[in-house]
Amino acid sequence: MRSLLRGFVVILGLTSAVPADVQFINTPVTSLTKARGLLDQVDLRVLLPLGFEQDTTATSVLANRPGVRGVRIYVKQGEAPVEIGLTSGAQGYDLALYRESPAHLDPIVAQITPVVRAASAGSSRRSSSEIDVGDLGYEMLQLGHIEADRALALLKALGYNTIEFNAKTQGVDQIFDVVRSSNQQLPWVVKVSNASKTSLLQSEVTSSRSSTTRSTSSGGKGMQGAPQLGGSHLHSATSGAPEERLLIVYDRDEPEKLEQIVNLLHAHIDVAAQQIVIEALVIEVNSSSLDDLGFEWSGATGSTSGSFASNEGSARQGTFIFSRDAFTDFNAFRGSLEALQETGEAEILSSPSVLVLNDRQARIQVGRQIPVARTTATTSAVTKGVEYFPIGIVLNLRPRINRERSEVTMQIETIISSISVESAAKLEQGTGDISFSPIVDNRLVETYVRVADGTPFIIGGLLSTEQQLSTISLPLISAIPIIGRLFSRERSEAERREVIVVLTPHVVPEDARNFSYLVPKDSDLFDRFDFTLFRNAYRIRDDEVWDLKFIQQSPVLKQIVDRIHHHANEDVTRRRQEPFASFLAGHIPGEEVLVRRMLTDVIEKLDFGSEIDAEKVFFFEAAEGNALQDRGLNSVLSAALKEPDRAVILTYGANAGMADSGSYFTYPSATIRDTTMPATEAERVELLRSLNPHDKQGWPLEWSIVLANHRDIVHLGNVLILKRLLDLNNKMPLTLETFQAGLQVLFPSGEDMASRYHLIDKDVAQYFYETSSNQYYPAFERVFNRKVQEVEEILGGAR
Repeated sequence: MRSLLRGFVVILGLTSAVPADVQFINTPVTSLTKARGLLDQVDLRVLLPLGFEQDTTATSVLANRPGVRGVRIYVKQGEAPVEIGLTSGAQGYDLALYRESPAHLDPIVAQITPVVRAASAGSSRRSSSEIDVGDLGYEMLQLGHIEADRALALLKALGYNTIEFNAKTQGVDQIFDVVRSSNQQLPWVVKVSNASKTSLLQSEVTSSRSSTTRSTSSGGKGMQGAPQLGGSHLHSATSGAPEERLLIVYDRDEPEKLEQIVNLLHAHIDVAAQQIVIEALVIEVNSSSLDDLGFEWSGATGSTSGSFASNEGSARQGTFIFSRDAFTDFNAFRGSLEALQETGEAEILSSPSVLVLNDRQARIQVGRQIPVARTTATTSAVTKGVEYFPIGIVLNLRPRINRERSEVTMQIETIISSISVESAAKLEQGTGDISFSPIVDNRLVETYVRVADGTPFIIGGLLSTEQQLSTISLPLISAIPIIGRLFSRERSEAERREVIVVLTPHVVPEDARNFSYLVPKDSDLFDRFDFTLFRNAYRIRDDEVWDLKFIQQSPVLKQIVDRIHHHANEDVTRRRQEPFASFLAGHIPGEEVLVRRMLTDVIEKLDFGSEIDAEKVFFFEAAEGNALQDRGLNSVLSAALKEPDRAVILTYGANAGMADSGSYFTYPSATIRDTTMPATEAERVELLRSLNPHDKQGWPLEWSIVLANHRDIVHLGNVLILKRLLDLNNKMPLTLETFQAGLQVLFPSGEDMASRYHLIDKDVAQYFYETSSNQYYPAFERVFNRKVQEVEEILGGAR
């Protein structure tokens, strides 16, 4: 017996740190799934013949020990229970056996050891090359953020076996050579080749001649961005397969290795880059003043003339001209006094913003095209044309967020280009002549900065002041006191210009879908109703989203998620299994009940329920002989609405979708009955709750609709709209994380709802109850508790 157990059994004495009634059996099994399969063999081959039965309700001792992955408790009448657990060992998973009576544990260990020996021998004989193709599993993994080449390179660096292809071109075909690792151990990661062409603008240059031919005949851009009518050469076959994928080949008996790769890709490699919002503020303030004071005079007689006046268009403000001829008539002398004072203020404000991925370049250009005449003269002809050059504001940047997500380092280039005031005035005259050269003012800022998140900072500024003072006068005479002022003129100009560029970065949280800087202000402009060709669309307002942080931040929910994370780290196969996958994805069980209630409030606010024609609302009722008859809702409401204390109840089975024996289809038939409505609102709430019973586990048994007054009929109309709305938005997740301000929801048109026939079925009855007043929170808690109990049962059974 000692030679049989050598190398497999280690019995720890009283002096060991582990209690004396625990024995370990070493196994070379490295897969948790195979270790559980080994426990199944021990159960079938050893414990069952010995008369032991598994007890899932007993309290375990090993389950509270660190490193124990799973425990099974076996009981037999008149004997102490036996616990068998899985724990990590030096070569794989070890079996830990515990019993209160150590003397009676040796026979069980002696019978388990041959089973372990046989499993170990079979495992050592089976290599990757000996695995049958039918035992291989395949999973196609779609990458959402990283390129397949980069992901494959990382996996190769980590020691995984990868297979990729080298593409060679032979004519119009591509030939792929397989490139694989020398080691054939599973799993294999195979890169799926992307399509050779996915863009209409992408060209495949095979020769200079073919390139020239395509450039002249394909759909390129002509003069001023106008597309040519030749079209594009669609030379490649159309591919409809997804891009950037990896095929993982694994052993079906070792799914943990598959889950390890998938978890590695999802959690560490194929992760989304964080986003950042950059707000720019460009302020330009221009102020100018002009003072012009002086005399102008002129006179003429015969062939003699004299003047002292300003010449428009000349840099000189005045000239004195005297002609030598007779000058005798001073009555022809004219003089004028001119005084001009002008001030101007201009403020130019631009605030571009951009959302960009971390360490990616973003560029915003806001401006216009200015026409400029162009004349080309040759020996034979003169050609005139018009060219355009852009002016405006260009924001070019590349941000990088630090590890703590508290600072942003950026490369920044800001260009502010505009034409001068004089050129703009001439351009806006509308004379139709553009043959002039405008004066262009340029401001350029290029810099590297590091700034804290959410902190405005000035990346550049300009302050310029320009003053001009000019005086013109008649020589000698202007120097005479008092009289000289009559022969002089003064002009003073001052211009001040201030330009400042301010940037503010805002790091977008990774788990935030309603980041305030990304969601525009609530406005009816974002809604779309009553269009001829487009469906109605409504944008959820901020006041229509309930504050449910007490649910999302619940300590109970946090503890459950932490437990699931702990067990998922120990057993990676649980990560994509329900109900664990939903918890790990951040979903809350029952949250769809609250989302449907909030959507019902929106429908009621927009008064969409009034669009339904009550004459076209019907339901099925079971008749004699398993027959069905459809009845209009008005046929059963007319009698009930005449009496204030009467109500009509339509009841559907919660499992109405399950067909009876011998039948392939089942119809949503309702059971109709009348009842007397209670007097108080609280009693009405309890009546509706009692008509929608659930079993002990929280599963629904029946769904009922109670129609007693006009308010109930209006609520039923809103529920029918809700059902149609959910059909139109079937891709919208009904989660609290998704239902945030700014979400766009498609709505049916009023004509569609008025002309459509509406069937009342089990879903309508369920929505009617769950969206009724004082019913949605209990309905949410019921679903939540049921899912939590399901998790507890699974985790409890995995002790």
